[in-house]
Formats: sequence, C-alpha cells, structure tokens
Amino acid sequence: MFAQLEEQLEFEFQFACPYIEAEYYREGAQDLIRRLVPNDLLDDGGIELPAQRARFADLLPMISWSELTKAPCALSVLLLCKYRLNACNFFYDMVSRWLLPQKRVNVELFFASDVRLPHLSDDLLCVAEIVVHLKSAADVEEVRRNLHAIETEIRLGVVSNYHARRILEFKGLSADGKTAMIQEKIGSLIQSHSKDFDQGIFSQMQQFLICVRDDFKTLRDYHHISRIISNLHSLRKFIKQNVQVYPNKRHVIFKFLKTKLTPSGKPVLGVLAALNFLREHEIFETTHLMSAIQKNLPKVKLVDGSAFVDKGEEKTLYLEIEKNDGTDFTMEEIQLLKISLPEQVKGHVEQLAHPIFMPRNEEEVLRNIMALSRQIRFVGDMPHIIISYDEQKGDDLCFSVILLRVIGENEPALQELFQTKKAGIKYIPDRVRRVGHVRRKYVKEATVFRTVLPISQFLRADRSVDLYKARSFILGEVNKVVGDVRDYNGGMIFKLNESLTCLKNTLGKQADPILLEKFFYSIVPIEMRSSLETEPLKQFYLTLMQAVKSESLQVRQEPGRIYTAAPKKKKMIDFSAAPHQLVSFNLDIHDTPYTGYLFMSDVKEEQSAFLQAIERAFL
Repeated sequence: MFAQLEEQLEFEFQFACPYIEAEYYREGAQDLIRRLVPNDLLDDGGIELPAQRARFADLLPMISWSELTKAPCALSVLLLCKYRLNACNFFYDMVSRWLLPQKRVNVELFFASDVRLPHLSDDLLCVAEIVVHLKSAADVEEVRRNLHAIETEIRLGVVSNYHARRILEFKGLSADGKTAMIQEKIGSLIQSHSKDFDQGIFSQMQQFLICVRDDFKTLRDYHHISRIISNLHSLRKFIKQNVQVYPNKRHVIFKFLKTKLTPSGKPVLGVLAALNFLREHEIFETTHLMSAIQKNLPKVKLVDGSAFVDKGEEKTLYLEIEKNDGTDFTMEEIQLLKISLPEQVKGHVEQLAHPIFMPRNEEEVLRNIMALSRQIRFVGDMPHIIISYDEQKGDDLCFSVILLRVIGENEPALQELFQTKKAGIKYIPDRVRRVGHVRRKYVKEATVFRTVLPISQFLRADRSVDLYKARSFILGEVNKVVGDVRDYNGGMIFKLNESLTCLKNTLGKQADPILLEKFFYSIVPIEMRSSLETEPLKQFYLTLMQAVKSESLQVRQEPGRIYTAAPKKKKMIDFSAAPHQLVSFNLDIHDTPYTGYLFMSDVKEEQSAFLQAIERAFL
C-alpha cells in the first residue's frame, strides 16, 4: 500500500546545489515536501500546469506541525517557503526561543535545504523541519497556546526581511543575531553602489562592534547601530576631503540621531563628531565633547556605556546624552547644538605638554624671605605671603608658600592653625625661621610650606590649567586660617583679575570665556590690560568678534577712539604713537591669526594718519 502511494507521488525534484548527491539527503527533503504539499499538486496528471503553479504560489509559505500528545512528547514543525537569506535561521530562532518564551526548548533535530520544484515554481525554495522535545504537561499547554501566534509570525518573517527584523527586535534579539542583521544592512549599503560607501565601511563596522560593550548592542535596535556605523564612515570621509583642500584648517562636523533605548523606551540623543588634528600631541576625548555639550545644555548627562572613540589622524566619536529629568530632546535644543558645537569644540581640543623639570632654587627662597621681612616694620602690619608654582605631579599641582607674620609669645604655630580651622588645602611643612624682631619683643616668623591641589578643579574648557585660579584658591584658604594677608607677588595679578572679571560681567553670556581670556592676555602694552577702562576693552573685543564672523577687516570709530581687527595680518602697520595711545593684540582663533589695534586720540589729523596706515597694511 505504502509503496503504491509513494509511486503515485513521484515528482520532479532538484537540490539547489548540484554537488549534493547523498541519497539520504534527497529522501529527507522529498519526504518533507510530500508531508507539506497537497498530493494533487505533486501529481501533475489531469490538472493544467498554470493552474498548479498559481495554486502553489498562493499556498506559500506552508507551515505544518505534528499533533500535540501527552507529555513527554516531540513536536515537529515543517516549513516550505521561497528562498530568502537567513529565512531558515529565522525559523529556527522563532521555534527554539519563542515557542516557550521563558526558556529554550530542547531541539532534537533540525534539517534545512534549498530545493527546486521545476513543475510548480521557477523560484528557489527552502524546506526545513525542526523537532523539539517537550518534557512536561505545562510545556505542552504553553506551546498549544503559543503555536498559532508563532505560526503567524513565521509566515511574515520568512517572506520579508523587514518583518523578520521587527519581530525579532520586539521579542529581544540576541547579540549574535543583531550583529548578523547589522552586517546584512551594511552589506546592502555597499550593494546600493552609493559613492558615499566603499569597502572601508566594513573595517569601521568591525572596529565599532568589537569596541562597544554587549549591553550597548542589547539596548539599541540594529537599525540605529547601522546608522551610527554608516555615519561615522561618512563623517571620516568628509573630514579627509576637507583636509585635502584646506590642510591647515581645523574641520569639525556633527551629526545628531534621536533614538530610544529598549526595552525602557528612554529617549536619548546620539551625537556623532569628527575633526582633524593640526599639531602633534593634540587630544580630543569624550570628556572634551561632553564639556562643550554641557556648556549649551547644562542639564544633560552622558548615557553610561554609550561612548565610542575611533582614533586616527581624523578623530571620530559617538556618544549619547540624556536629560536629567528623562524628557525627550526638542528640535530647538538640537538646533542649538548644531549651531554652537562646531565652533565651541575647536576651543576644547587639548594640547598635551611635556612636564617641566626645574628644581626649586633655595637661594631664591631665602631672598623672598628677606624681602618679606623688610616689608614688616610695625606690630600691626598684616602678614605677607608669596605663592609660587613648583610643578605638576600626576593629577596634582604643587605650590610653595612663604608666609611672614609677627607673632607674640603664646601664639600658636601656623601648622596648628591649619589643623584647628580645617583649611581646604593640605599643609606640608618645610621650615620655620625667625628672621628678626619688632620693638625687640615681637618675633617676625617666616614659615615655608608646600601644598598640593587636584588639577581637576582648575581645568578650563580646553583642558589647560588655570594657575591664576589655583593660586587665588590658596590665597583664600590662607586668609581663612590667619586672617587678611598681603599678596606680595600677586598685586598685579589681582589687578588683572579684577579688570578681566569686570569685562566678563559686562559682556555676560555673549562672550566665550576662553576666547575672552586669550584676548585679554594678548593685549600690549601689558600695563594697558589693567589701566584700560572696561568699556573700551568691551568694544575692542566686539570688534574682534565682528572680524571673526566676517573674516575681514573691521573698523569702528568712536569719539576719541578707533578700533580695528582683521584676520591674517600681512605686516606691521607703519605708524608711530605714544604707548598710552596705541594698544594692540595678536592671537590665534581656531588656528587663524588675528590682529587688532586701538588708537586713542582726539586729534583728527592723527586719526586720519592711523586709518591710512591700517589701509596700507590690510587692504
């Protein structure tokens, strides 16, 4: 009987691969097809071939499963569909991982093959069978409830790449499966013959997938990761092209990608950045980029584990930020970053410097002690202090401090005062010397000590160390311990800081503090930095900003003053004036040299001569 049935169901059959000759493979594939395809389609006698083909196409994909019996039992699930890359892998994942969502089922058998049925279809077909073992009655009931839903998902997924990806993402794709989808997506970009993508994108993909953590891939869908990789590749290409045209200019490009992390749905903003280096020992890392971002959006933070840094002549970075309150980013906030970051980042590139070896000069220490001693002549004179920078050790700044004061008989030592009043700086004793008396009764005591400060508290936006700020901090802590002191070697520093602070307050948030400081400390003659009033300094700076914006010579006239600023100084102006009349600056802004002059005179003839000199030099 069985032999007669088998003889009736003979049909034309071919393996997709002509090199497969093993008879048991052939019999296995033919057996699966017999179990799936209706007998009247396999038997071509009596039915027109076009009708058979149309009906067969309507039936695809075909899925069948064996009857569920009492536990323990085996369940066989069969599939026949049109060929699609990784369709059988999808079929295997769906049955083995999601038939029982809480645990993996034991797969006892899996068979898959690409075949052809020439009399039914011109398409390449896939046939597969998976047999799973169900141990308990609870497993059987769970499978019975899930089987129809799984079948529907399998039908969608084996037909469409898009639906397969979405189904697996919704259910939770394994890291390996997601990596395969990313590779497939990147491969399709190459096959699209776009000029933006070449074989180098595979190296970018490999490096990215190796460097990021596994939880990074788990929390983000494959589509977003593919966008990151393709955009990093494109940004690097754009930077290289720009460098070839303008090799001595800093180029910065940004890209922003909004996304949500799975399964929490937390909104984050992906930030991609690319820039080139102009000098040796320049660095730009995640901390530098975050510092620039937080200058515009203070209430954001870095998403843990989201940073990727690709090193090379052209630096590319990726990181994600989130708001402290968990809300989504608005288009206005993203637009603010698009406008502000490219220029701000140029000021956050850090230049590594070699450590300086300079042993302390003990003779200079003694001279400073004697100089302070001569300053104190009366009992009521306030203590005098000299603060000197020594060196940088790792993440610490080291300073030497000389404090000279008048003390009575029972007055506590300086070290005791530091311990009692719990100063914010560390007291490291060096020496204590008596260097004379006042009225033969009161002792002039010189205390030399060292202190160290963490460098992190005094870093500017470009990661340079603000020694003035560190020095002021030490002075403030000493004031808390011993009362008001006179800063012997900081009088000019104090005056400069006072002038700079007034200028900052006048300009407000419209001024970049780093650029403003560079401008202020580039002014010559040096004494004009403290003697010029705030308003002329403000107008001088604003003239410079206009020159930077327009990249051309800017001239501004006021009663008694003429301000000029221009990029790419060609030569010194041929004009002589008194030091208090002519103020100038020279500085680099984003690697472009700028120069400017402030001429102060009420005499019209002198003003005309100055303007003519400016025209000869810059026009």
